[in-house]
Amino acid sequence: MARFPKSLISLCAAACLSLLGGHARAASDATAIPNLRPALDSQVLQPAMWKLTGGKSTIYILGSLHALPEKFTWRTPAVDKAIASADVFLFETNIDFATAELHYFIDRQGYLPRGQTLRQRLSPVALEQYSALITDRRLDKNVLDYLRPGVALWVINLTGGAKTDTRLVPGVDAELLRYAKGHAKQVGYLETLQSQFEMIAQLGGGAQTKMLEKSLAEMSKAENKYPALLAAWSEGDLPKLMSADDEDPEQKVLLLDNRNKAWLPKIEALLTTSKTYLITVGAAHLAGKNSVIDLMCQKHWKLQRVQTGAGKPPQACPGAIG
Repeated sequence: MARFPKSLISLCAAACLSLLGGHARAASDATAIPNLRPALDSQVLQPAMWKLTGGKSTIYILGSLHALPEKFTWRTPAVDKAIASADVFLFETNIDFATAELHYFIDRQGYLPRGQTLRQRLSPVALEQYSALITDRRLDKNVLDYLRPGVALWVINLTGGAKTDTRLVPGVDAELLRYAKGHAKQVGYLETLQSQFEMIAQLGGGAQTKMLEKSLAEMSKAENKYPALLAAWSEGDLPKLMSADDEDPEQKVLLLDNRNKAWLPKIEALLTTSKTYLITVGAAHLAGKNSVIDLMCQKHWKLQRVQTGAGKPPQACPGAIG
C-alpha cells in the first residue's frame, strides 16, 4: 500500500486538524485497539529495545509507536530503567511547533497550481472513492481538493482509521519528550522536520496521482490494521509488525532505508562521549533488512536485545550472542 510510514505520521495530528479548519475526523477518534491489558498482563507487554555499548557511552534504542490509545500503559520496569539512566534523549525529528512548520511547508510546496484541483486529476472510480472518504472522515474538501496528491495522501493518512469510539493520542515519542523536558534532560534529533516534508514532495516519483488512486482503492476495501500493529508492537514482535504494515517496496527505500543509513554515522558518533543515550524511533526503522539494527549488525557492533517483559527476546543479530 503506497502510504506514509509511521515516521511521518509522528507529526502532530493537531497540525492536520488546523490545516483542515477543524473539520477532520482525527485518527484519535477512529481506531480500534486489540484486546490487550498491558497494565495488567506482564506476559504481553514487552516493547522492542536494544542496548549498544562501546567506546565511552551506552546507547538504548527503543522502537516507538507514534500514536497510542488514550491511557494505554506501555512502560515496563526495564524501559523505565533505561529512561531513568539516560542523559540525552534523541528522536527522529522535532515534533514541537509542528503546526507552524507544517503551514510553512504547505504554503510553499503543498498546493496544486492555481486553477487545478484533485478532483480534476482523479479517474471516475477514484473520484467516487475520494468523495466517500471525505464524507466518512469529515474532511474539508475546500482545503483537501487544492493540495498536491502526495500531500493530500499524507493528510488523509493522518485522519485515517475505522469508526470506533477509541481515542488515540500522541504515543511513545511524545511521552518521552515530555519526560525529558520535565527532567531537564538534553534533547536532540536525528533529522530536521523540513527534511521529512521534502520527502513528501518526492513520493510517487512524479506519479503522485497514481499513488493516491492506488491508496484510495486499497483504503476503500482494506480492514483497519492498527489493532494488529499495536498488538505486534506491544509484544515486541517486529517481523509481525512489518507484515501488518505492508509498506510499498518502491517507497521503502526513500522512507526507511535511506534515512536509516543517514542516521547511522550520527549514532556512531555518540559512542565517543561519556553519556547514556535513549534513542526513540519508529519501530519500522528497527525491523528487517537495512533497518538501523541490521546496519549495526553488519558492522559487528556490540548490540543486545533488552528483555523488557516476561518473555525472552530474540538475539539482536542472527547468529550472534546478543
